[in-house]
Amino acid sequence: MTQDSTLQQKIQEAEATLNELRKKLDEERKGERMQVIASAKELIKTHELTAADLGLSGKGSSIKRPVGDKRGMVAAKYQDHESGKTWTGRGKSPAWLAAQLAAGYSKDDFLIKT
Repeated sequence: MTQDSTLQQKIQEAEATLNELRKKLDEERKGERMQVIASAKELIKTHELTAADLGLSGKGSSIKRPVGDKRGMVAAKYQDHESGKTWTGRGKSPAWLAAQLAAGYSKDDFLIKT
């Protein structure tokens, strides 16, 4: 039974050492990350870069569709006459349309006539 307890103790010591090493690695990565962020901020400031310059505009994916892609843009079906905003009729209806519907108008009142 002493061999089992010795082996168990060695396993626990190895696990403790492993946990300490993981903590050190995490701390080093955090330090490196902070340095990289500081360098990136300095470069952005120096070169007066914008989020759009970096592809971070937040307006969907920056990946372009192939030229022969059959998925096309959907034409707008509804338009707010006051603001000029449009909606394709797909997905959740926009706030401007919801407000107009609540005011008693129908969707047909906002159809774009072609």
